[in-house]
Amino acid sequence: MVSDITHIQQSLDQLIQKTAELAHTARERYGQYVAMLGPAVSQKLVLASYHLCTQEYPGAFLQLSLNQQQTLQQGVQQFGQDLKESLTAALQPLNTWDREGEGTPEQLITLLQDIEQSFLDVLRQISQQTNQLLQDHQIINIKSMELLFDIASKAAEQGRPITSAPHLIKALMEEEDQDESSSEGTSEPVVAIFLQLSDLEFTDVEVMNERHQLRQLWQSLKALQDAYEQKQREKTIAEATAAWRASWFPISTDE
Repeated sequence: MVSDITHIQQSLDQLIQKTAELAHTARERYGQYVAMLGPAVSQKLVLASYHLCTQEYPGAFLQLSLNQQQTLQQGVQQFGQDLKESLTAALQPLNTWDREGEGTPEQLITLLQDIEQSFLDVLRQISQQTNQLLQDHQIINIKSMELLFDIASKAAEQGRPITSAPHLIKALMEEEDQDESSSEGTSEPVVAIFLQLSDLEFTDVEVMNERHQLRQLWQSLKALQDAYEQKQREKTIAEATAAWRASWFPISTDE
């Protein structure tokens, strides 16, 4: 029985090693993904801002002086640069794991899930910052950025269309906080920047290809997790069996 436990532990050690190898592959794959995603998002941010200023609110944009227009454009470009840096920074935990860490498949899955969430957080943050810049230049007027993105998130969860053009959300803010006494039909919907990862991956071929590679990596990692959990269960059963046998003493019977 001891030999069985030793053999199972060796299998677990091998799965840990495979996890380390997969973490290295993940570092390379996510590095390539971010290298494609960063410029793509930056470009879409500029295009969405262009569409908003020239198609949705052209009058407001024309009210700006040349200097104000250039300041707005440079701000949008800077946010694009900041976005690329933030996406790269989100990979730091994975880089550290690859250099120094060792862990189970489940721990690696948790780390990668956190990274994926960081990507979404970065897009939301840059969207909010760009909208604030547009509002500072009086292009748009949003009473509550949080409410706007809550409306967008709920609509996305329900599968309802939320964009009037790529990476622009069109929402009636009063849907959520309209006073009962206010008249109906008097408000105009707000159009604002809303960067979406799913749209980017669907419309950009290079980003789509990198996401496909990541999906394959996730499949391998989940298969590794299943194998690890199975071996862990086998070890627990073997240890319990050994403990039972080691502690077993038959009771004496009086004749």
